[in-house]
Amino acid sequence: MCSNRRSALGIVASVLALLLGSGVASADDSQLWSAVALTGKADNERLLLWFDGHARFSDDASQLGVSIVRPGIGWRVSDKLDLWLGYARVTAHPGENIDEDRVWQQATYPIAEVFGGKLSGRTRLEQRFRDSDNETAVRLRQFFRWAVKFDDSDYSFVAWNETFFGLNSAAARQRDGFDQNRAFLGFAWQANSRLRAEVGYLNNQIKRVGDDASNHNFSVTLFVSQ
Repeated sequence: MCSNRRSALGIVASVLALLLGSGVASADDSQLWSAVALTGKADNERLLLWFDGHARFSDDASQLGVSIVRPGIGWRVSDKLDLWLGYARVTAHPGENIDEDRVWQQATYPIAEVFGGKLSGRTRLEQRFRDSDNETAVRLRQFFRWAVKFDDSDYSFVAWNETFFGLNSAAARQRDGFDQNRAFLGFAWQANSRLRAEVGYLNNQIKRVGDDASNHNFSVTLFVSQ
């Protein structure tokens, strides 16, 4: 088990070195992404509650770039599948605020144990609305997370990746096909049964209608569960 974990951590370390040493290192911006995520259960144990809020600081983390408020409700179908429905309000702050409303649906699920760690997934579909263009942008987001706990400690190594695909074209803000990718490498601290903090490096590659973007982000997320 330990040798598998060492091998897995070695692979991840190599990937991180490649990211930092390749052309990806020429970032358009260095950012700070902060978030809090809350999950809980209603009395019947099958009805689930979700909330996540984000403050993302851009321009070398000097100003608020994006804020997100995203509540939702879910249903526990089984120990291996939760289904969710929710709403999100996303505000970009480039000067004059740009607001976007989203309706989202998702499934969350465990996948398997890999190299001594737990692999899980999330598949999210979102419909995005803006008053400025009166078009609905539909996007698919596929997320995979792998976490391995260090022996006899409250700390874990965490790696995750999320890929975004536009399912239609909508004005100048979304095209069909690959939209962006987010890759995270970092550490988690399980403070107690309800509280977990994750910090690490997040690389964000964005395919734009004009010029593409590549951002290096320091990511801090606090998870609170019932």
